[in-house]
Amino acid sequence: MVISGRYLLLENKYYVILTVHDISKERVLKSSLQHSNEKFLCFFDNVTVGCAICDKDGKLVEVNDTYVRYMGTTSKNEAVNQLNIYTNPCINPEFKEIMKAGVPVSEEVKYDYEKINKYYVRSCHKDVHYFRFIVNYMWNAGGEVENILIIWVENTLIHKALCQNNMFREIITYASSISKIGFCSLNLSKSEQLVTPEYLKNLGIKEEIDMPRIFSNLEHAHPDDRKFFLEYIEKAGYERMEPLFVL
Repeated sequence: MVISGRYLLLENKYYVILTVHDISKERVLKSSLQHSNEKFLCFFDNVTVGCAICDKDGKLVEVNDTYVRYMGTTSKNEAVNQLNIYTNPCINPEFKEIMKAGVPVSEEVKYDYEKINKYYVRSCHKDVHYFRFIVNYMWNAGGEVENILIIWVENTLIHKALCQNNMFREIITYASSISKIGFCSLNLSKSEQLVTPEYLKNLGIKEEIDMPRIFSNLEHAHPDDRKFFLEYIEKAGYERMEPLFVL
């Protein structure tokens, strides 16, 4: 309860007016908000991805420790109220325009720390990293953006793996075309395949055909070989198999 009072003079007599205000609901709400805020800050500070909260104009108003580590600064003070996401030279201009329109973003960004050091903030990093750049928004009661929430997820290893995978595909395709030897790689669990035109041509198959269907019935194989291949593929689904070489 909140009790307040004041004096009132009426006909040369003083009266005291007391008002009593029940603030039980306000206290419960305040306690709940404080508890929620503490939980949010605990998550914000300890989550293993970089997080930053910006005002509607892009100025950073809060960052977590992982963001500081990703950015390579010595403390949060070098970022909070000092940096603006819209002046970050490594954020694609297209993404910045999307953000200004209040549209969520989930894209990969290349962090060239030479650019960061030259145009944005002094960083201890010197090489190149890749991040998944995720943006969402906090809205006020009027439906306007009040804050911008940004998450950085380290993506460098995945980026390198995908690049190596693409390079592997290009090498296999080129080697197959030169040697006229067909190559096929089929991931039965993920429905992924790498098939060169030479492989299909050697089997007399059109390129549009679904490779899992070929392996499911092996209609182009000799009957004796078909049984052997199907047994091999079935075992490969649940145990490690030695490579199979057939002439």
